[in-house]
This record gives sequence, C-alpha cells and structure tokens, in this order.
Amino acid sequence: MLIENKKKSRREQRLQNIAVIYKHELLNYDYNISEIAQEYDLNKEQIDHILSVIKWDNFNKKVLNKFLNTDWTLERISPLLRAIILNACTEFHTLNPRIVINEAIEITKYYFGKPNELENAKQNEEKYYKFVNGVLENFYKAIISIEAKTINAK
Repeated sequence: MLIENKKKSRREQRLQNIAVIYKHELLNYDYNISEIAQEYDLNKEQIDHILSVIKWDNFNKKVLNKFLNTDWTLERISPLLRAIILNACTEFHTLNPRIVINEAIEITKYYFGKPNELENAKQNEEKYYKFVNGVLENFYKAIISIEAKTINAK
C-alpha cells in the first residue's frame, strides 16, 4: 500500500527500493506498480523512483554492459549487486553523484561485508565495494559524456 505520511530516512527508502529492484532482477519479472505498492510500504517518492528505474532500465543496462569484461554480462553479476547498481544509476539523474556513489558503497558493505570468517571480511568488503565504485564512476562519466554530445548536437 502507498504510505503518504510515513517518514523514512533516505537510507530506508534506498534499501526498500533496492529490495523491489532485487526481486525484479532475481525473478526476472516485469514491474507492476500496483503490485509493488501493495507488497511494500512505499511512499510517493519511492513509487516515483521505481517508475524512474523502469524508465531508465534499458538505457542503464546498455551503458553498464559497455564497462564489463567481454566474458561478463550484467546478468552474471549477483542480482543484489545489480539492484544496488541499477538503483544508483537511476539516482544519478536526480542526485549529487558523490552522494549516490557513497550510498551505493555503504549499502554494498552492509550486504556483502559480512562473510563467516573474520579475516576474509575486509578482503570481501573491499572486493565488492571497489567493483561498485568503479562501475558507478564509469557510468557517471559515460552519462555526462552522452549528455554533452546531446547538447552539442542541438
């Protein structure tokens, strides 16, 4: 159901948005806003964000696939990691890039920084967050370049 007045932190909103994207990526089903609104307690801002994720999905995935090794595709990346990255890619269109990248890194650490063995924790955390950082920095540079070319073409 759509929650109008419930105050949530930006982090809570991001985590819920990522959960919606994760489910879509994991199960490979089409987004259905009415079902999503019923299943999750999303506010209007979050619904608008999910609509933006849908709007930018093909573009974001095409740009992201250009940065991956030729042996890898976006689909080979963990669905949760893809959800974090796709959420951030959509946020680039409305938020400061430093905030977007920092939040994506922190959320990646939250989900992937807790392996069973303590001594591997730091190594595991660095592996994933550095990957997310690199992908998002390259993505941001690409959309800035695309935007500049579009403006110059006019």
